[in-house]
Amino acid sequence: MNRFKFVTLLSFLLIGCFTFLSGCGPKEDDDFFSDEALFDKDAPKQLTAQERIEQYKKILEIDPADYQIRNNLGVVYAQLNLFDEAVEQFKKSIEIKPDYTMAYLNIGALYGNMGRLDDSIAALQKAIEVKPDYAKAHQNLGVAYFQIKKYEKALKEFSEFIELSKQEADESLYFTMAECAKFLGDKSFAERYLKKVVELNPNHQLAKKKLEDIDAYMAEKDNQ
Repeated sequence: MNRFKFVTLLSFLLIGCFTFLSGCGPKEDDDFFSDEALFDKDAPKQLTAQERIEQYKKILEIDPADYQIRNNLGVVYAQLNLFDEAVEQFKKSIEIKPDYTMAYLNIGALYGNMGRLDDSIAALQKAIEVKPDYAKAHQNLGVAYFQIKKYEKALKEFSEFIELSKQEADESLYFTMAECAKFLGDKSFAERYLKKVVELNPNHQLAKKKLEDIDAYMAEKDNQ
């Protein structure tokens, strides 16, 4: 399950799904800025991917050192599955501004969804090194650790994400945390996280089924 996923990616499980900030780049002190400030107000509101690429390239002709635009260009390339081109732009963005956490997050997400988990972890760790309270980087790092079966580390990163994001986590995150607890043999925490899934979504039949027979759930093997 290595298809490229974006910020609304959290589906049934987080396995293989990395948060990628698409469509716009960050302000210096925030997660995003609006593309509307970059383009002519009379331009069409909905640009195609190719039109957006051309807009970004025109801006870069004027200012090749615009690291935010390079990041945005990388996002669009990634949307088009042009991964080599995306990696190149993210790397250039980081070269221009080595503490640009958004580019580290995005290249980490891209590497993760390409199956390059060691590279993904390194990029996400760098983002957290620069900005320890970067919630999305903790989330993605948890996904990477989950994929390589480092469940204790995954739980730690997911917990950091929940604490730092200041909002209710998605039910799928709690289900993945239950999976981590299961594989670690921690019945109490597995049950706690499954209950949280059902609390958030009373119609989550799988979580309800697992809760009804928690012992059978705990006996499930890690066949990833």
